[in-house]
Amino acid sequence: MRWLYRTGVGAYHLGIQLAARVGNDRAQKWIAGRREQPVQEIGQLHRQGRPILWLHAASLGEFEQGRPILTELRKQHPNWAVVVTFFSPSGYDRCRQTELAEVVAYLPRDNKEAAQSWIALLQPKLAVFVKYEFWYHHLNALRSASVPTFLIAGSFRPDQPFFKWYGSVWREMLQCFTYFAVQTQADKALLKSLSLTNICVTGDPRLDRTADLAEAPFHDERLADFCDRQTLFAGSVWPPDVKLLAEVWPRFEDRWKLVLAPHQLKKDELEEWQRLFAAERYTESPENKRVLLLDTIGILSRAYRYGSAAYVGGAFGSGLHNTLEPLSYGLPVIFGPRYHKFPEADAARKKGGAFSVETPQELEKVWQQLSDSSARAAATQAQLAYRDLHRGAGKRTATLISKLLLFLILLLPLYSPAQSWSASDRVVGTLDGVFGKCNLMVALSGKEWRPGLCMAAAELEPGASISLALYLEADTDYIFIASAETKRNDLDLYLRNGQDSLLLEDDKADGTPIMEFSPEFDGNYVIQLHLPSGKSPNTFVGLGILSSRGVPFTDLEYRKVSTQFGAAAGAVHAAGGAQRFGGGQNGWCVYGYILGEGEGATLDNLSLPLGQNFLAATGSDVVRDLDIFLADEEMRILRRDRDPDPYPMIEYDSQAPGPYILRVEVEKATDTGLILLGLFTR
Repeated sequence: MRWLYRTGVGAYHLGIQLAARVGNDRAQKWIAGRREQPVQEIGQLHRQGRPILWLHAASLGEFEQGRPILTELRKQHPNWAVVVTFFSPSGYDRCRQTELAEVVAYLPRDNKEAAQSWIALLQPKLAVFVKYEFWYHHLNALRSASVPTFLIAGSFRPDQPFFKWYGSVWREMLQCFTYFAVQTQADKALLKSLSLTNICVTGDPRLDRTADLAEAPFHDERLADFCDRQTLFAGSVWPPDVKLLAEVWPRFEDRWKLVLAPHQLKKDELEEWQRLFAAERYTESPENKRVLLLDTIGILSRAYRYGSAAYVGGAFGSGLHNTLEPLSYGLPVIFGPRYHKFPEADAARKKGGAFSVETPQELEKVWQQLSDSSARAAATQAQLAYRDLHRGAGKRTATLISKLLLFLILLLPLYSPAQSWSASDRVVGTLDGVFGKCNLMVALSGKEWRPGLCMAAAELEPGASISLALYLEADTDYIFIASAETKRNDLDLYLRNGQDSLLLEDDKADGTPIMEFSPEFDGNYVIQLHLPSGKSPNTFVGLGILSSRGVPFTDLEYRKVSTQFGAAAGAVHAAGGAQRFGGGQNGWCVYGYILGEGEGATLDNLSLPLGQNFLAATGSDVVRDLDIFLADEEMRILRRDRDPDPYPMIEYDSQAPGPYILRVEVEKATDTGLILLGLFTR
């Protein structure tokens, strides 16, 4: 069926060319905008070494829908550059100066050569398409280039080509997406009917945008004065909507006021509607009338705050307009009969906050119902409950994308070299040194790796020390081995009890201090590493802990986990989430654990630097589901990752250094395995 797709796209392009020749302004802009690509601007981004995030939206409405997600992605990856493309001139014209993008351009034509040239120029690290933008050649070019590609705010209906007998080429396009972030469970069910499983329901990000607008300060004296009693705001109305309102209005004009906001400001319609309702105009002096004609653009989304209820137009024609704007203020919403393509409208109707009408009698009945303050309050409560339940789709979707990017990097070795980070290489090299020395001691002593916390790494400056609290058991033999990232470094090791009395020390002038200890009593002890001197301003050091009641793990298992951890650290850095490890100098930045299914470990008194922090973990192949939790000292959960995967990651904006409590738990595993947990900060 590719011929059908090619024919349809070709016919559309031909129609635009013909429209441009006869003077259609939008068609002329569509063609002119695709004649030149932003080669210089994109080249500059490459020269700056900035990874490129490509977001594509059909038009202004879809861009506004994707805005909350893009805003969150920019927060999470501040060193990325954003290139936004539009299909339509309206989106390009309104957003070409947006602060959310370094480059704004038109989407090139959807043919094989243009799509491949665009991807070769752009070289994106991530592609994000909004809602229902499906372009065969562009999607295939992304797949051929192994670019992770996400559909956000996805919305699907049974009448779309994907679900028809002739829709093979559209179903092929779905295979190009790495992941789908959809709005509703119904969307997910439709995709699952095509045997797709890479789907997550994250909600409609438009609600984030409208809720933010509703909460932003705004005052309009003209509207405030007019809306001195209960007022119906009729927003984005078309002639069929106005006709319906006009038939019913005489029976409510003694109790209500009415604001009419046309979808299009056509001079003849404005004049006709002003006469029909004996209305005054927003742009003219007040006349103390009962109907106000909002003959301006750009304020409706904020003007709803002055209303008592809303009527949203478009549902007698091709499409209902934005019902989430009045919903965000808690306004009960009325609309026409054609709303089934809009899941948010259907959901609000089922919850009792919205009402569909088709005849004057139905409108009169609903309007009469909303004239009762208690009934209106119940509808308002339903709207606000829906808003509060579904907010946060932008952050949910952005976090999903960030986590899946990390997951992909761990699974795709070919993508990993692009994420190299010198600090990560140094940390992994330090852990490799500790593992090698401990593994040699395993062979010589018969001890194995301590269950629970068994390994750690830190960054020290010359002359600094760092301590690690451990609970040690009586009648158990322990071996502590420390190592620095280079053999030239001298490193000392000390063991103290809970009263800070020195029990053991190895302060010989060497780079591999070793201590053996058999405690008489169970209790808390402190291991202290000290870096006496060094030529480098900072040095990574590591610690390994063996035990006579230890657990073995192989060199191959360790190498797999350390390689994955290095790739994950590089991914977090490349994605803008890390400028350095942990708290920087003199702070622990990596913890290694031996844990099995149902087991966990807790780090108390954890310090985090002020600002954005990330915590990410990787485990050996036997670990199938790994969770991490961050809490304050009063045990209140601040962040958690309980997703059913072995690669948890949480982000936390620290306003105080701590202390914090960090908990790692293995939910599912086929055996006991190694886990590496890293702390990163911007």
